[in-house]
Amino acid sequence: MKNKIKNNPQAGFSLIELAVVLIIMGLLIGGVLKGRDLIESARLKRVVAQLNEFRIATSAFLDKFDALPGDFNKASTQIKAGLRDGNGNGIVEGAGLAPGSEALAFWSHLANAGFIGNPGLEGEQNVGEFGKGAPESAIGGGFTVENNPHGLSGLWFILGQKQGDHGTGGLLTPSQAMSIDKKLDNGHPTSGKVRAMNGSDGRAQACVTERGTYNIEIHEPVCVLLFQL
Repeated sequence: MKNKIKNNPQAGFSLIELAVVLIIMGLLIGGVLKGRDLIESARLKRVVAQLNEFRIATSAFLDKFDALPGDFNKASTQIKAGLRDGNGNGIVEGAGLAPGSEALAFWSHLANAGFIGNPGLEGEQNVGEFGKGAPESAIGGGFTVENNPHGLSGLWFILGQKQGDHGTGGLLTPSQAMSIDKKLDNGHPTSGKVRAMNGSDGRAQACVTERGTYNIEIHEPVCVLLFQL
C-alpha cells in the first residue's frame, strides 16, 4: 500500500501581514513620540509666556509706583495693609526664596497690585517655596528674582529648582534651555539677556561646554536659566 502523504501546512503570518503590523507599530510609536514632543514644546512656550508676563508686570509696577516690586517702601500703605515694605534703595535685596527678603516679597507686591496672578501666597506671610510665595513654572520648579546673581549685573529672573534659599537647582536639559534661549534671545548660553549655568545641586554633567555652547549631548536636567529684566 502506498502511504498517502497529507499536506498539513501550519498557520502563520505572511510577509505582507508582518509588514502591515510593523508599519502600524511604527505609526503608533511615531505618534506617541510626536505627541510627547508637542506637549514639551507647548510647555516651553508657556514658560516663555510666563517670563514675558513677569517682565511686563514689573515694568508696569515700576511705572505706577516709581519703585521696584519688593523694594517698594510704601507697599503696606499704597497697595495693601500687611504687605512687607522694602527699604526703597532701588535694589531688590536677598535670596530669591529667603523668607522676609525683598526678593521673595517681589512676587507679593506684584500680585497684590494686580499685575500677576496669586503665586500661592498663604495670607501675607511669604513662604520660601514655589507655589507658596514664588510662582511655579509650566515645566516644573519655578521663578525667582535676584540682584547681581553669580556675578551678572542688575536684576535677573531665575528659572530653576529650589536649592536652599535660592532657585538655582538644575531644572532644564541643555536642549530645553537652548530652545527657550532661542525664543527669547540669541541661543548662546554665555551672552545676551538670557544666560545658562549649571545647577547648584551638584550634578556631575555640565549644562554648558568648555566652548561656551549648550551641552546638548546631555539629557539630564542640569541647567538653570537667567533672564535679565
